[in-house]
Amino acid sequence: MVILADDLTGALDASAPFASRGATTRAVVDLIRLVDLLDNRHEALPEVLAVNTESRHLPAEQAAARVLHTLDLLEPLAPNLWFKKIDSTLRGQVVAESVAVRRRLGRRLLLAPAVPAQGRTTHHAEVYVHGEPLRHSSFATDARSRPPTEALDVLFATHGLPLAQLAPGLKLPTGDCVADAESDRDLQHLATQLLAAPVDCLAVGAAGLATAIAQCLYGSPQSSICLGEYQEVWLVVGSRSPQSRRQIACLRDTISDMPVIEAMSDVIGTETHDSALLIPGGSAEVTWCAEAVAQRLAARFVASLPSAPGRRLGFLTGGDTAMAVLQRLAAGVVEVVGEWAPGVVLVYPKYQPKGWQEWPLLTKAGGFGDDRLLLDLWSAVHPVSK
Repeated sequence: MVILADDLTGALDASAPFASRGATTRAVVDLIRLVDLLDNRHEALPEVLAVNTESRHLPAEQAAARVLHTLDLLEPLAPNLWFKKIDSTLRGQVVAESVAVRRRLGRRLLLAPAVPAQGRTTHHAEVYVHGEPLRHSSFATDARSRPPTEALDVLFATHGLPLAQLAPGLKLPTGDCVADAESDRDLQHLATQLLAAPVDCLAVGAAGLATAIAQCLYGSPQSSICLGEYQEVWLVVGSRSPQSRRQIACLRDTISDMPVIEAMSDVIGTETHDSALLIPGGSAEVTWCAEAVAQRLAARFVASLPSAPGRRLGFLTGGDTAMAVLQRLAAGVVEVVGEWAPGVVLVYPKYQPKGWQEWPLLTKAGGFGDDRLLLDLWSAVHPVSK
């Protein structure tokens, strides 16, 4: 199975449910490493290969071209199933990339962006976030990648690909469709039908549909991930989403003596904290671009790593931040272990000469998780005193 994702956390979100169920799973961080991986196949490919095209913030035409280039590289592998990962809140070039892949493969498109476990559902081809239409949610004001406001069938039709609306529980049509889903059971029904004829379909969705497919193929998740073996944790929060801000507030309100480091501060020194919260911070009078923030966060985090690996866990929120950290670690491929919590994925970077299981990292897309997520993660490594 091949997963095409427009950003790194998306590639990990979609592939983690397979890893959690025992499938060998790897994610390719950038396309240069994909070429190396395919050209030098001295070991068997994984059962699930996720590829980050890093195209979310490109113009539509460039994003589609990059995805098609990736498709050209991967087609010789002849995967049993193609999965086009999209953002559940429709950020990025969802239509341009999905339509391009659909036309190149010639398969009917099944579009199902719902992730009911995270409050993202679809009704009459519109996305809802915790019962609120996407166009009225906080995601509608995303400064870097504002989602569309039209219903999905209308949106795709304007780009030359009409989609039939499919209500929950109904049989898949013979043509392209957008499926409503308000529960995991709805997605499970879709996955069962999809896998009955995988060579005829292009699955387009988010972690919800990926999880349903993984459940059909590999059954229930295996043992859960325990963080008790780690003695230190650095929480690196690069996401600017309102949910990330609420998670930070909950953490700091509870752990009042937590070391907090501001990456954009003028004061840059050697960090000696075993565990800390690393945030952008800096002067309110200076506006930094997302790339600059991600690079500064990555630099401060990597500089803090101890000489002996294994003790410290890194937690990275936001795709730009995760990407910047892996680039600094020269990690072109990561082994995906599974999910600690929904949307929170444990990976081991693969880079030479250090090998696989060093500097374990947890990643999370910015908008995922409840308010206590950071606090629960901190407490899993440092139990909170009552």
